[in-house]
Amino acid sequence: MAGLLLGFFGLPTVVDSPTAQSVTATATVTATVTATVTAAAEPPEADAGTSAEPPVPLPTGDVPLTDITPLSGLYSNWELKPVIMGGKRFDNALTTEPGWFESVGWSINEHYRSLTVTVGLDDNSAAYPVTVAFKAGADGEKTLKTATAQINRPVQVTVDLTGVAILHIEAVQSDNESATLALGDPVLHSS
Repeated sequence: MAGLLLGFFGLPTVVDSPTAQSVTATATVTATVTATVTAAAEPPEADAGTSAEPPVPLPTGDVPLTDITPLSGLYSNWELKPVIMGGKRFDNALTTEPGWFESVGWSINEHYRSLTVTVGLDDNSAAYPVTVAFKAGADGEKTLKTATAQINRPVQVTVDLTGVAILHIEAVQSDNESATLALGDPVLHSS
């Protein structure tokens, strides 16, 4: 009866209708997000020929010379490998077969006071002597010390590096002779 009365007044009436459907209300929410971004100032632009990254500082203390990258970026005709000189094994050795002349250099920027190294020929090398010169300067113009590498007679060499910015090591041998020069355990010392 109530349905009739309501229908009479024009109000819709639903009483368990088999065609009635559930209604799901959907709400749309709009949100505003504010983000704060902090940016570091960019360094001035570098020239096309320079890198924007700062150079890696040289290590300090007692440092194997082989831990420092050579000026050319690689050792070219020099090789890092273990050798045996005079029956003693050197796991950290710099070797070359100069043929006539080989050179390698490092920028050490006056950070080190001395270099200690064992100079000799690999025990499996031909017995031709090699002259080794430790030099300073952009072109190796100042000779700091020389040593002769011989078979079965490795020698411990100490080179004073006070004030040296660029260190070169040169190997010179007579023409048509070939021996394997070894520089065993080269270590730079800060003090």
